[in-house]
Amino acid sequence: MSEERFAELEARIARLEGLADPAGPPRRPPESPSLMGVIHEMRRQAEKDNGSGTVGYVGAVRLPDGERFWARELPLAELMSADWAPVADILESLGSQPRLALLGALVRQGRCSRADLQEALGGDGEQSTSGQLYHHLRALQSARLIKQRRRGDYEFAPEAMSQVLTILAAALNLATDPPLGPPFDLPEPE
Repeated sequence: MSEERFAELEARIARLEGLADPAGPPRRPPESPSLMGVIHEMRRQAEKDNGSGTVGYVGAVRLPDGERFWARELPLAELMSADWAPVADILESLGSQPRLALLGALVRQGRCSRADLQEALGGDGEQSTSGQLYHHLRALQSARLIKQRRRGDYEFAPEAMSQVLTILAAALNLATDPPLGPPFDLPEPE
């Protein structure tokens, strides 16, 4: 049995064990409030705390290596007072079309070999030489966005996946949506 197939079976068993409840039928996740409900709750909390608000992000995705769910929030005051210097390395790593192509391949396929990633760069063109590939892989590794499982075998760093997908979604919205314009009143929750 291949190492990849074995790891896939281990992941499936772990997911099944997490769903099974020895005392009864499989558990269902609790009902989630709508995003508008979450926004209203964040607004109420900011008013209650006499604070400036919260920035948050949520997501739920099904990927080749399993499902991922996340919900994170950070008070605006904490965000504004943070040292943003470490953020520059992450954003610089994401600010390259070849690196985004590599990350896209890793999201779509899960683990990738060097050959898979070379293909994601466009095959054998001038911009996709082995030297260029390794240059981009080193930058993504130093930003802790990808991991090398063994020689020539790479994966998206699981601990970075949700944040990077959120950054990409926000950047895509920023690049393609019309400007938001002035503030508006939120509709009341249903």
